[in-house]
Amino acid sequence: MDPVLRGAASGEAAELASAAGDQPLVETNPEAPPLQAAVAVAALAAVRDELERNTLRRTTSAQAVTTASVQTKNVLLIGVDGTNLSRVLADPANANFFQLIQQSSTAPSSIVGHTTISNPSWSSILTGVWGERTGVINNIFTPWTYDKWPTIFNQLEDHDPSIQTTTIANWDVIAAIAGAGSTPADDIRYIAQVPGDTNWMLTDDAVGDVTESVILGADPNVANFVFSYFVGVDEVGHMYGGASQQYKDALLNFDRNLGEIMADVAAWEAANPGETWTVIMVTDHGHQPQRGLGHGFQSPDETGTFVVVRGDGFDAGTVNLQYEIVDVTPTVATIFGVPVRPNSDGTSMTDLDDNVTPINSDDALRAALQDIIEKNGYPDIVTNVALGARTIFASIPYFLGQFVDTVVGGLKDVAGQNIFLVSFLAGAAVGPAEFLGDLGYVVTNFAAQIVARITGVTGASIFPLWPPAEPDITPYDPNQVITMVAVCGDPNAVAGQCGDAAVAV
Repeated sequence: MDPVLRGAASGEAAELASAAGDQPLVETNPEAPPLQAAVAVAALAAVRDELERNTLRRTTSAQAVTTASVQTKNVLLIGVDGTNLSRVLADPANANFFQLIQQSSTAPSSIVGHTTISNPSWSSILTGVWGERTGVINNIFTPWTYDKWPTIFNQLEDHDPSIQTTTIANWDVIAAIAGAGSTPADDIRYIAQVPGDTNWMLTDDAVGDVTESVILGADPNVANFVFSYFVGVDEVGHMYGGASQQYKDALLNFDRNLGEIMADVAAWEAANPGETWTVIMVTDHGHQPQRGLGHGFQSPDETGTFVVVRGDGFDAGTVNLQYEIVDVTPTVATIFGVPVRPNSDGTSMTDLDDNVTPINSDDALRAALQDIIEKNGYPDIVTNVALGARTIFASIPYFLGQFVDTVVGGLKDVAGQNIFLVSFLAGAAVGPAEFLGDLGYVVTNFAAQIVARITGVTGASIFPLWPPAEPDITPYDPNQVITMVAVCGDPNAVAGQCGDAAVAV
């Protein structure tokens, strides 16, 4: 949200304390594309009636919020890709997810006006700068981006190398971002897809298990930053659609992992009195209900995001209408005492305290969040068309690269089978196929960068011309968790680590 929209949100929040009967300043129709600037105001107005019946205004002062506890030097950032908050809230079985919301300050935010593609959004989350400035327009990993726009890992390590920075992720692009820049994360654990795990649940479980081991093994004598990233929900959304039973099941699987992780956070805090974890949970975009592309355009299902923050200085069970995904990096930096970079698009959430607080009612909190989400709309027609064109052109070099990788991989497989003459010809074709693929990238990326620049990406560049190397990261073996934490044999271990049935914890 730019400063104008932030100001609009703050001003409208103040008016919630006025007499009952005030009318919304802007009427919106979610079925039709409203003006982009009206989205935040309409979202605030959406909860007005609910709040007048059921809420009290937040009383915490700005000074209290901006002062982070000196003991809060442990931050857990949980990223769950492609997750619609509305679908989480609609299913009461997502008990752990909602329990964290009850303990947190939550923003049912939107990235309307920005590309709804994973890499641009996660780069924004991990740098504090929107993709329009970083130049990230698709899912191709560009390592040079993070030399100019340092990640939160770079910022923490540059400020204090003693901070233990860890990433656990089952998408290689996330692991590559953590390893990019001048001072990468200390510990990067890339979890490759488990063989035969077509719905990604076992692979997400592996991320959860490794995250649990990292939390329980965290040294209380040093500061810790842990980023745990789950790709499963997004993968299932692409295969079956956001309205599918499979998507619902993927959410429940993540919910179980979340519950186990939070149980371990509580166990660690109990074992280390005076030490606490700030927990931030975020998604990069939503998902279309139907099977297909999944996201990349500007429907409310795709632009819907969320930011959930639990910790010192953040009131439990509150709704904040100012948080955005780009605020994550400045917030983490502030907690660790790192100055927010002057070129950041985000703001530390410790400074965004214009909360609207439902009364102590789970139903009111759930309803208020859903009301805000339902008021999300489209951007203006020009922005809608421009971003649609950007997504289409930006996706071509990415999908071309995937196609070429598949072809080259197939040729290499045949070449390795020692079939008379056929294997020789397949091996000889690898080089030309790779060259043609690289040439195709140059042509399609040139067009994509031109369209990106025309549609507002100031960081767009046709250079380097040749495609970057794909992330080459050695997968981490989740079975090593057993050697690090004696899960079932340790009387201090949490029961959920032993592979028990999924339950809300």
